[in-house]
Amino acid sequence: MLQCWAQQQNYEPIEVSRTEGCWIYTADGRKIFDLRSAHECINIGFRHPRVLQAMQQQMESVVYVTDDFASPPTAKLAQKLASLSPGSPNKKVYFCQSGAAAVEAAIHGARLYKYNQVVLNHNYVPDAPQQYPYPYKIISRYRSWHGATSAATSASGDPRRWFTEPLTAPGFVFAPDAGGPHSPFDTKSVSENIAYLDYMIEQEGGSSAVVGVLIEPIVGSNGIMLPPAGYLERLQDLCAKWDLLFIVDETMTGMGRTGRMFACEHYGIEPDVLIMGKALGAYCPMAAAIFSEKISQSFDEHYFGHGQSYSGHALAAAAALASIDALFEDRLLEHAQSMGVWIEKRLQKIAEKHEIVSHIQGIGLFWTVHIAGESESAPVRRATEKYQKNLVASISKYLLDQHNIYTPSDKFGIWIVPPLVVTHEEMSWILDCIDDALVQSGRI
Repeated sequence: MLQCWAQQQNYEPIEVSRTEGCWIYTADGRKIFDLRSAHECINIGFRHPRVLQAMQQQMESVVYVTDDFASPPTAKLAQKLASLSPGSPNKKVYFCQSGAAAVEAAIHGARLYKYNQVVLNHNYVPDAPQQYPYPYKIISRYRSWHGATSAATSASGDPRRWFTEPLTAPGFVFAPDAGGPHSPFDTKSVSENIAYLDYMIEQEGGSSAVVGVLIEPIVGSNGIMLPPAGYLERLQDLCAKWDLLFIVDETMTGMGRTGRMFACEHYGIEPDVLIMGKALGAYCPMAAAIFSEKISQSFDEHYFGHGQSYSGHALAAAAALASIDALFEDRLLEHAQSMGVWIEKRLQKIAEKHEIVSHIQGIGLFWTVHIAGESESAPVRRATEKYQKNLVASISKYLLDQHNIYTPSDKFGIWIVPPLVVTHEEMSWILDCIDDALVQSGRI
């Protein structure tokens, strides 16, 4: 098997015999805590009994039919997501198998919506109609990751995009990040950031050429960075000013990760398109692009020119429904909120103790201990150093070898993203181990 984003000569996977809760049991007798929730996919923990039961029951009736037919779990899941996501429940949902595929659908659907507006319906006049027949550009941000398919990678500012250049898809423009420790705009410069985005939109063609803005509400892979106060609200207002679509990628932050069903609920924003993936299907590949009423209505008489095999997979939908029920019935959202408050206090004490910690940031059960580089204001790895050996990778290896805690080695800090079922006892032990790793950091 080819390992993702890795030199294959170093691939030595650990054989797994079983999983349970937050733990991975290996064939050689180890018990490893999964501090990244299986690539952030297993929010409810491994082997949740009610989800497994729902999957078993579904396998006895309908596993998959094409969307020329209908299955109850797929219909119920679409209705559930349309109701739970911010805004009017009169939305429509496109299902696929990965967050990246959902990003592709969101981008394609957004562009088709604008095409319908400008070209087919002739009911919208953009700023400079003589310049381009219909809008196509998407504005994203440099410290973003939206997935490894063509358009999703092209929309990502993450250094992994460079692997595909110069064959990235056209029509994507990158904006500076909002706040964060190494952004050109600090957390007090929301107005300056929004003013620059306003300038960018105009220089890229305004509503004649720009479809919308694509963001992660809380930056994920590139550092777990919360938006500055008021930023997302101002960004939504800016999109409204230019009549652009506001596309929010909740692949990593959705399904309760931040203590709310969706991270955008913390900020009172209502996306035109909301993207889900990773933890949605629990133990099955399942993702979704949720289109607002105004967008989905444009496809009543015009083609939604997009599709995939296995769209709306009934077994995955049943797993997703049971997973959503578990979030609420097991009060995992409240648990993530309270754990987040407790974790922040513990991490602040750890940060005060260790000079190599530049800062901590997070919410709910979504945290990073950022490690300083040559100075407190410098990152531990620059964007051009993503795959070079560094202290984060050494700490990750130490935690796995010495404490049986698995956390990724390619981040900009120590990744703390456990399943939402993590206990206080487990989390206390993990933070003690991270403290130990930081103590040992000069020798690892």
